[in-house]
Amino acid sequence: MHWRAAIIRFLFSVPVWGFLACATEEVDPKLLPPGREYYPAEPGRYWIYRVDTIAFTFAGDTLPGTYYLKEKITDTLYLQENNPVYRLELYKTPDTTMGWRLDSVWSLRTDPDKILKTQNNRPLVKLRFPLREGSSWDINQFNVLQDSNSANWAAVKNFEKNTLWNGQNYPSLQVIQKSDSNCVGNSVFLETYLKNIGLAFRKKKFITYDLSEPDACSRPIRKIEIGYDNNYYLIETGKE
Repeated sequence: MHWRAAIIRFLFSVPVWGFLACATEEVDPKLLPPGREYYPAEPGRYWIYRVDTIAFTFAGDTLPGTYYLKEKITDTLYLQENNPVYRLELYKTPDTTMGWRLDSVWSLRTDPDKILKTQNNRPLVKLRFPLREGSSWDINQFNVLQDSNSANWAAVKNFEKNTLWNGQNYPSLQVIQKSDSNCVGNSVFLETYLKNIGLAFRKKKFITYDLSEPDACSRPIRKIEIGYDNNYYLIETGKE
């Protein structure tokens, strides 16, 4: 589906958006809500990640791999009240010395109270402002997976904790989407954001254990039946 058509369809799926306008004024940084500096968004800004992957198969194989992902804001639409929706292009390559291949097109919406990223036509609330230690929100508020049980919402941890990146310390925060380990499996979905940088690390881990062996749950090291463990590391960011 053409990216503009996808965005227009999304606009009508979220209540009280207003009409598209032609305003292109820059937003005064002093007027940004607390926490907005953790996801700087503007046309031309990009982020490059090294993605280390491990796949666990039913056959018992462990398949490691690495590729590179580039996210770039390339275009802008402005909504009433000057809340922009950006075109976000994703590129992949097995090696940064090779050319980038366009993989998909998403959208990024920046509102005074939230950052919405639409991935594969699924809008996700990535950050909810103002940010503070322990604040939480339903990441699926605007899609069919919305959850009224706040125990399953994303939550902020380690707010304003210094994190070293590229030889320099930055105030950071973690957004814990899921962290669960039990006899059946292990799931971890979290993101780390740096102030004035954006997303610096993402972990997506989901594995299930083999319960067919006797006393499987009591074993100190349980056998993995199937799953994956993907880690995204920011290696470069800037503006083109």
